[in-house]
Amino acid sequence: MNPYPASSYPATWGARALDLGAIMRQVYFWLAAGLVLGFGVAFALGRELLREGPDGPLVTLVANPIVWIGAIVVYLGIGFAFTPIVRRASVSLGALLYLLFTVVFGLMISTIFLQYDVASILAAFAVTAGMFAVMSVIGFVTKADLSKLGMILLLALIGLIIASVVNIFLANSTLYWIVTYAGVLIFCGLTAYDTQWIKRAAAQASASGSAQTETRIALIGAFRLFLDFVNLFLFILRIFGGGRS
Repeated sequence: MNPYPASSYPATWGARALDLGAIMRQVYFWLAAGLVLGFGVAFALGRELLREGPDGPLVTLVANPIVWIGAIVVYLGIGFAFTPIVRRASVSLGALLYLLFTVVFGLMISTIFLQYDVASILAAFAVTAGMFAVMSVIGFVTKADLSKLGMILLLALIGLIIASVVNIFLANSTLYWIVTYAGVLIFCGLTAYDTQWIKRAAAQASASGSAQTETRIALIGAFRLFLDFVNLFLFILRIFGGGRS
């Protein structure tokens, strides 16, 4: 979740309201680009993993703890630093970091092709896309203030992470499914919340009208929605996968 509230933008980004429609189009453009790149990498690598089999050199490389630790460090590093960097650095660097983040995500989830059949993955992706679209539209058109919901969802997400870590040791199937369905609900809510956040940030943000300012907001918004989409997908995939992976 972005630590910078929408109300902070007018003080830092100038004097004239930006074009809301133009920013939202950029948000969904960058979101689509990130999803295509991330899932494209996952599919390409996953296909090679399946072709080689469990004893192939690529499987050995992917399973290497050093590779995994490196990927996690890069993923978390970009994840936590992305918004501050985009707000201060060049737009080109922000776009590069965003695309790099999606590539690392694709590398990290490529092993789902070893855990689930392609039909389940495609079904989960289709359902995720439908649910995401509905919740994003709700977040954009609703008149209700979702800002208070954001704090509730953040606390719920922290609880979800703690429960997931605990269940690594407990391996309790009931807790597993509670976490799974709670994750679906939480990221559906975050999709609506983040979409409204983007709308308000764009509407309240002021600047000289430069394309760079619009792109900064769009990149931050796309990054937040990308995280919502992929996490929602991973929880839905658990359901479509029919049991514990």
